Amino acid sequence: MRNISWMLASVAFVVTPAAAQTQDSAPAEDQSSSAKGDSGLVEIVVTAEKRSVNLQDVALPISAYTSDVRQIAGIDTLQDFANFTPGLSYSASNDRVFIRGIGRQTNTNGSDPGVSTYTDGIYDSSTASIAASDFFIERVEVLRGPQGTLYGRNSIGGAINAISRRPTEELNADLRARIGNYGLYSLEASASGEVAKGLRARFAGAYQNQERGYFKNDAGKGSEGGRGDRRYLELQLEADLGPDVVGWVKLSTESSDLKPRTINRIGGYDFAPYPFGAITPGAAFGYLTPGVVTLNPNPQPPGANDIRHFSADTTQTQRVRDNFSATGDITWTLPTFDVRLLGGYQQYRAENIYELDDTSVISYTFPLAAGGGICAFIPGCGPLTVFPSSQVDLDTDKSFGSGELNLTSNTNGPLQWVAGLYYYQETLTQETHFRAPDQLQLQTPANGPANPSSDFVYAASTLTTKSMAVFGQIDYQISDAFKVTGGLRYTRDKKSGDESFRILCFGCGGFSPDQYGSATPALDITASQISTAAAPGVVSAVAIDPATGIASRGLSNSWDAVTGTIAAQWQPTEDELAFLRYSRGYKSGGFNAGGISALPQTGAEHVNAYEIGYKRTLGARLRVNLAGFYYDYKGLQVPLTVSQPGGAQLTEFFNLDSSKSYGAEAELAWQPTDALQLGFNYGFGHSRVESGCCFVDGEDPLAIQPGAQPSGAVVAGQQPQSVDGARLPNAPRHKVAVNAVYNIDFDPGTLSLSGNYVWRSAAYSNIFNREYNRMPSYDQVDLRAVWTERNDRFRVIAYVKNVFDSLGYDGATGDLLASSPTLEVAQSYSLTPPRTFGVQFEIRFR
Repeated sequence: MRNISWMLASVAFVVTPAAAQTQDSAPAEDQSSSAKGDSGLVEIVVTAEKRSVNLQDVALPISAYTSDVRQIAGIDTLQDFANFTPGLSYSASNDRVFIRGIGRQTNTNGSDPGVSTYTDGIYDSSTASIAASDFFIERVEVLRGPQGTLYGRNSIGGAINAISRRPTEELNADLRARIGNYGLYSLEASASGEVAKGLRARFAGAYQNQERGYFKNDAGKGSEGGRGDRRYLELQLEADLGPDVVGWVKLSTESSDLKPRTINRIGGYDFAPYPFGAITPGAAFGYLTPGVVTLNPNPQPPGANDIRHFSADTTQTQRVRDNFSATGDITWTLPTFDVRLLGGYQQYRAENIYELDDTSVISYTFPLAAGGGICAFIPGCGPLTVFPSSQVDLDTDKSFGSGELNLTSNTNGPLQWVAGLYYYQETLTQETHFRAPDQLQLQTPANGPANPSSDFVYAASTLTTKSMAVFGQIDYQISDAFKVTGGLRYTRDKKSGDESFRILCFGCGGFSPDQYGSATPALDITASQISTAAAPGVVSAVAIDPATGIASRGLSNSWDAVTGTIAAQWQPTEDELAFLRYSRGYKSGGFNAGGISALPQTGAEHVNAYEIGYKRTLGARLRVNLAGFYYDYKGLQVPLTVSQPGGAQLTEFFNLDSSKSYGAEAELAWQPTDALQLGFNYGFGHSRVESGCCFVDGEDPLAIQPGAQPSGAVVAGQQPQSVDGARLPNAPRHKVAVNAVYNIDFDPGTLSLSGNYVWRSAAYSNIFNREYNRMPSYDQVDLRAVWTERNDRFRVIAYVKNVFDSLGYDGATGDLLASSPTLEVAQSYSLTPPRTFGVQFEIRFR
């Protein structure tokens, strides 16, 4: 199969120049036509510029995926979208999206994504909607490059817009069921049609459950990774409110209970009594002590022998509750322009629990020093029993809403224009508990108030974000072949709220367990770890609550920017388009809220993007889209480790001065015969940090690992480094996707045989480009067989994804081992799913 896939790739290279780059999605156009048995490639209409236009007539790098395309090609998840879209990357381990190396480096409250996500044109600040099933989503559009004019809000890298399936006039119902390996089963159902004259409705819902995870816990706990269940319901109403007015509203609710592990450790444990940056005794140190109590006695991580195995006594869980959303729009068509009002509101609560110590050690006895240490002089003192099992509890409570007024010309004259007003407001509360729940000493620190939750670090924040914008864009057709575009947007963002923090150490500060044994105290060290100095963004002095020991302060600031677009396009024929484009992108500054650090605020990001593109349709059989780009990127926001006076390692935000990127992208769709369709996508990207100094690598604080660039004086025993020359995180240099569909027509229907091959070169997860942050290259082969009944009343799909069970990498981290004589860095990888297979049935009632 690999040889066949490479042969298909070779065919695609013969058809298109090797330096090419496309803008529509290769599988997006061809397969929808093939599924219906049509000859020639099907046109796709997109709304990327606030109006409905043929994708080939838009002077933008766009990839568009219809629901039919997704069915035939097997594009189910956001990772699948990333596989097929040049420049797009996705990291499932932390749910972050990147386009051409621009995205977000942290999910901390106060930071923003660099790729804006929309559902039905309404900003929703998450990836859940755009990754929804094609049963609910009619089309997904991926706009590559800054969209600072028409989209604005943090679209510095690009924008992704998912368009819902709308109510139909004819009464119909769909029922879809799927079963697969790992105990997967799902059911989706919908009913749609006119319920009264001028009033249409769609009611739909889904349930999915996966009983087994992709990772096995050798400690005897349940498997994790992909495991769990989701529930979703939606109601849509669409009404003709007058001869020229149409209104639409969608109400939805969702909940989930998941075991979502993607990351696993393959490097050895740190057997030091206190690993680097630790403020409680290490868990793996217990393996060196007699009488250790553990669920798995193996002192090596199971992932070292089988990366799909791990050992942990805490189950990673994610629960989403109270997820409710309401979105809608009203469009009023006037003689020369349309008025459209869009609005939406969403709220949800998410509870996440993560294993922190990476072992299944329950308890051990910390050995006393020779002679019993100081413990020998304390009545009743004995060796300390350590309960090292630790976890992170992250609770999120979020609500957000937006409103947008668009005025769009609808005449056929040479001048076309769009103007609008935009408002967004969000309130986000995050509470993070780093806990050792069974270490009771943490509940009663010796020098502070009670700590009933056994947190050794508590970090919380509540921030309200408000964003306002005004924008406009004009397109002027100078001649039949030449058009120019100009657009401007003014955006103002304000963030305000408070942050809270408390930190305790157990067995540090001179009170080591080998000396004090069972008398070892837990100490509140909050006052020594926080910053009380004035700093940008800090609006109130730090106050420590004597009842809780929690320190807090206020944060507030605002940022604004003028962004815009200047473009020229040349269209000598209906089948050919070339364009030049300059765009200015902006992402709001923010806060690293929850740490009360010396530098809580980060500045805004800006990018000057220069793009060139060419689109060509040759008859109805061949479509080639090419694009090239150059970015001048300023102020990349990165979270970096800072060592505190007491030895703890906390995170602060920094802006990198300057980065440069350039690349090329190609998408090709070719139908050599009525039965066969081929698609090919390729993306090349080169990025380089031009100025970035000097920062401490938390995984290499002494700057001794291969590739380290020590720069500046040692601070608190740690050596800062320069990151000049580093590649941007999550920006692979090469990415290839090939798709082939062969249709066999019978009297009863059509059998479509589909195969995908994707390959991605190595990339880094961190601004420090080191081997332990390197995601290796990988490839994947998927196969599908789709039977569609001639009248499209039912469809059966059999599929295998990741046929050869290849390891795919979407994240990599390191852990400096204090117990290693050479200060080895242990590796952990985040993996894409293993081989999955199943069958899907769909019945359509018309």
